[in-house]
Amino acid sequence: MELEKRVDEHDKMLKAHTDEISDIKSEIKTMNKSISESLLRVDESNRFLREQNTRQSEQNTQILSAVLQRNDQSEQRQHELSKIKLNSAFKIGFAIFGSGGLVYVVIDIITKALLK
Repeated sequence: MELEKRVDEHDKMLKAHTDEISDIKSEIKTMNKSISESLLRVDESNRFLREQNTRQSEQNTQILSAVLQRNDQSEQRQHELSKIKLNSAFKIGFAIFGSGGLVYVVIDIITKALLK
């Protein structure tokens, strides 16, 4: 009888262990499912962030290109302004010295006419 009792107790313990293992397997499946769903959300979020980073990088490239183009245009304008300033200075100089020569000739004619 004692052997049967021990066998019954052993059977009960085996059944309890089997039930516990079954519960643990169920919990593991639930955890795996939850982890898989979380990983899918993370992957989707990462995909969105990569697309957003790509768009932002393209926008940054466009902004940089516009700024560089504007700087080039600014340099061209500065060069043209300096050419115009130099040209104007020469025109003013020629006008001053040219008119000075004309005034000298007029004064020379007048003084020669008076001295005769």
